[in-house]
Amino acid sequence: MADCARRMAIVAIGSVALGATLASSRSAARDWMSEQAMRSAFVGKTLDGQYVNGERWTETYTPDGRLDYSESVRKGLGYWFFRGRVFCTFYDPGQGLNGGCFSALQPSSNCYEFYFAGASEHEADKEASPDPLGSWVARAWRKGEPSTCESRPIA
Repeated sequence: MADCARRMAIVAIGSVALGATLASSRSAARDWMSEQAMRSAFVGKTLDGQYVNGERWTETYTPDGRLDYSESVRKGLGYWFFRGRVFCTFYDPGQGLNGGCFSALQPSSNCYEFYFAGASEHEADKEASPDPLGSWVARAWRKGEPSTCESRPIA
């Protein structure tokens, strides 16, 4: 009987260790994108996207640090920059658009999730908290390529 209990304890400990290893590897696979990874994915490209409320948008990031944004009722020009692993987009005055700074994850080959990191250039030095990971504010994919994002926003 003691041997049976000991074997069950060893199996339980092994299961917990395996679960922790799998959780750790899933977590590592969802690390924040580096500045270099975001530069490669976004600069010189156009992203189509949607906010968590389902509103669609398109934004082009030119190599000279400028951007061109549009959604169903608004359009605007602005600028982008990086502060380490935080990507900031702000709009020229008088367009009625707010900007912000975001940390990003790439959950699949053509899907980027943006997490709010700050509303001003001064707040851009911090990264978004990794918890909870379900709190993205926008999702995007490279225009002209099939999106690999889930079809419905997850808030």
